[in-house]
Amino acid sequence: MKYVILGLMLLSLTACTSTPINSNTVSIQKQYPNEVKSLKHGLSIYFQPKSTEIDPQYRPALSVAAQLLQTNKNFVLNIEGHTDSSGSLAANNKVSLTRANIVKDYLVSEYKVNPDQLITLGLGPTKPIADNKTAEGKAKNRRVTVILKIK
Repeated sequence: MKYVILGLMLLSLTACTSTPINSNTVSIQKQYPNEVKSLKHGLSIYFQPKSTEIDPQYRPALSVAAQLLQTNKNFVLNIEGHTDSSGSLAANNKVSLTRANIVKDYLVSEYKVNPDQLITLGLGPTKPIADNKTAEGKAKNRRVTVILKIK
């Protein structure tokens, strides 16, 4: 009886193993280690005031994100839009969601990423990473953060 219980316990543990990583995913991780690390920890894409345009400097990292999503259907990308504190809360919530959707639309149109793997949120000014009292701090808060996750 002890062996049956032990066997069932081991079987249940093997069912909980993490999502298998295929060779294409491993290849991308080896080829772009810095970008993959940034995506896992949260890559910030910064925006100019009242702008929804993605700066070209972020396109290489978004390309890596697209490749990872395409090689593993169990990956998702959380895309969180943020703003500084200038303007009304309603306007900032709208702008933050618009920015998040711009990143999503870019990944779908440029790389044919499955939209179901992209989760957008507009958080407005609710999660600043810097003080909104200075121009520098406001610039840091005008961002979209993309985070690679496993479903």
